[in-house]
Amino acid sequence: MTFDPLKDIPDLHGKVILVTGGNSGIGAATIKHLVHHHPSVIYLCVRPVSVASAEELVSSVKSSIPDANIQIRLLDLASFDSVKKLAASLLEDEEYLDLLFLNAGISSTAPALTSEGFESQFGVNYVGHVLLTQLLMPKLLHTASKGRDVRVLVNTSMAAYINPPSTGLVLDQMKTADPLASAYQRYAHSKLALILFARKLSQVYPSLKTVSYNPGQVYTDLFQKSTGINKWFMTFVGVPLGWLTGVTPEKGALNGLWAATSSELKNGAYYDPVGVLREDKKFFTDQKLADELWQWTDRELLAHGAPGWPSS
Repeated sequence: MTFDPLKDIPDLHGKVILVTGGNSGIGAATIKHLVHHHPSVIYLCVRPVSVASAEELVSSVKSSIPDANIQIRLLDLASFDSVKKLAASLLEDEEYLDLLFLNAGISSTAPALTSEGFESQFGVNYVGHVLLTQLLMPKLLHTASKGRDVRVLVNTSMAAYINPPSTGLVLDQMKTADPLASAYQRYAHSKLALILFARKLSQVYPSLKTVSYNPGQVYTDLFQKSTGINKWFMTFVGVPLGWLTGVTPEKGALNGLWAATSSELKNGAYYDPVGVLREDKKFFTDQKLADELWQWTDRELLAHGAPGWPSS
């Protein structure tokens, strides 16, 4: 499918947008494309260590689009306290939230646990994003109730079908730092969870449009930060291969931008680039797994003081 973001994205006047991990890679490219269409505000959410790069991005955008309204907010998805603070500030500051891009992530990192004791990639890529979505759900539902087009856009990866666990999910191992066969499989597991989450969220809240999408093989700094993969392999194999086969972040952002604005979206579905509906991937449409994941996650979030999912 041919998709030109400059021509095919409609006017976004009045839209409130939040992008996690918006300081670099696909997130930054997403923001650069969106600002051309005049949204009311884009919230660029980053870890404290990434504030400087976020400020550089905003400065660069404003040099060509002076009236671009991009607000930097702190968000560490490995900390529930950080997620709660961000959500609370947005609930207070904005009446609406139209587009929620769950974009941030880590890949193939060395064994570690998040602040709440979840395997780090699962905790950051999946659990932190689910908590953020739950906390922002009242605002998303309110926005939809006003007749506005509200979407949750879930950035996943081809890793979810290349190297998932043989059972799909291994939730009973997600409170250990080093489960599964490799750091890359832990990444694949977290991305499969996001696909199943998007499917289930669309069923629980049909007034919203929720989809997952694969940006493709994108050459960003994500895998260069892969501390769980042998550094010599990354230097002499991984990085050169990425340059040879990967697309730019600007191209990698297209599938998510299409999902955020297309009128042809199937709620709960998964898309390959660009706008290619895929329902033949193992585990992606497994309702039993989606239900199991939802129940497990709900219990875990409630155990850590989350408010629970609001009524639809």
